Amino acid sequence: LNAKGHVLTWPFSIASSATYAWVFYDSGLFGDAALQFIFISLAIYAWWCWTRKMDSGTLAKQFGHAPKKMIAVCLLAWLVLFIAIKFVLVNYTSSVVPNADALLTAGSIVATLMSAQKWIENWLLWMILNPIYIALYIYIDLYLTAGLYGLFVVLCFWGWRQWSQKIMAQDPLQSDKH
Repeated sequence: LNAKGHVLTWPFSIASSATYAWVFYDSGLFGDAALQFIFISLAIYAWWCWTRKMDSGTLAKQFGHAPKKMIAVCLLAWLVLFIAIKFVLVNYTSSVVPNADALLTAGSIVATLMSAQKWIENWLLWMILNPIYIALYIYIDLYLTAGLYGLFVVLCFWGWRQWSQKIMAQDPLQSDKH
């Protein structure tokens, strides 16, 4: 649904995040478990962003590219979140893989926020994160979840294509700006 740019992606995201919170907690991935609750909050925010209306009756935000300065802000946020999450995981949990857990958790938060803003670059970040998630899930014997994330890798490319088409349809000149 997200790849198609459909607003129902967010309620389904809430349901899947609630389910995975339990799976990850049970597997010792405390960062990923906590991330699911963050995802639920972010999904509510994104749902609101995607459905709020402007005075003209059109959707508030169209699909587009992240402003260049926001790319730098997102990368800095990823780094700061990584450091903070790793500190918590190392000092307050028995996380089995605190570095990978913190890196992926921080990156996922940033990618979801980018998606809430309808920035196409969120798909690039997911293209980086999902293969690492696959390796992590294989490492901790979550093979079905690793397979699901294999599907997510394919969906990233499809999502990029779908959103690119939406951007072109909205403003053919915008694709030339980046």
